[in-house]
Amino acid sequence: MDPTTPTFAAWADIGDLITGMAVMVGLVVFFSTNMLIGHVFIPSLVASSHIPEKLEKVRPVFYALAVISFAATIFVLTIVIDRAGVIRDIYDTFWIDGGRD
Repeated sequence: MDPTTPTFAAWADIGDLITGMAVMVGLVVFFSTNMLIGHVFIPSLVASSHIPEKLEKVRPVFYALAVISFAATIFVLTIVIDRAGVIRDIYDTFWIDGGRD
């Protein structure tokens, strides 16, 4: 399995692929942080009286941010899957066959 030499366009696509994967990681962390704050921390802190009960009304904002970041993650995932075609341009196969021809 010998790779072909990547062109400048292939390198640009590889850069977009890596950037998209990094953005996806950031969006997933943002999603999980908002879910934890809205679904775990706020109710727990209100129940233990560490924060006032009126802050319970802020929970939908965190849920909305989580939904938006999840949707953005799915959008970026579709872009990353589209950009992953550059791997096929460089390598003729995804599987290593152990040198059997």
